[in-house]
Amino acid sequence: MIAVGVIPAAAQASPAWFKGKAEPTSSPITATTAGALTFTALGSVIKCKVKDAEELWNPVPGGPGQDSMTAFTLSACKVKPAFSACAPSSIEVIANGLPWPSHLIPGPPIRDEIQKMRIIVRCPGTVGDEFEGSLTPEVAKGALIFGPGSGTLLDPSKNPMTVSGVDKFEALPGKISAI
Repeated sequence: MIAVGVIPAAAQASPAWFKGKAEPTSSPITATTAGALTFTALGSVIKCKVKDAEELWNPVPGGPGQDSMTAFTLSACKVKPAFSACAPSSIEVIANGLPWPSHLIPGPPIRDEIQKMRIIVRCPGTVGDEFEGSLTPEVAKGALIFGPGSGTLLDPSKNPMTVSGVDKFEALPGKISAI
């Protein structure tokens, strides 16, 4: 299991990824996560399971920890009330434009700013609506927590999409922390 620890920003201006208790990760490490996310947009609430993969590293000679989300898969999505003309069990929520760059930002709480996110919501076989922007989930013990303070994504008409839920780091050799 991956553990994420946080120390006050005054102690360290640039948060960093760590493997184990004190070993900085200067070489990229592949991390995977899984959880459940809720997307709220255009009067609909869409709940999905999420699995993703990302590369984590710390720049040399310093600066905030970096990562790149290379996979972001949403499945078993359910929507209430219906999004457009879709049946509640046939909604598709798709990641677009991967990889998404991201980096740690100081806290408290420490956050992971995921940039250039693009999420398409559609009925199967249609073009759908694409939401874009950056989200900043909180980096907590073993998880990314989406909720208040995480930001919003916008579609071309400036309609907002909010994201809430928990995306937990899965097992890796050694624990991953952000401090």
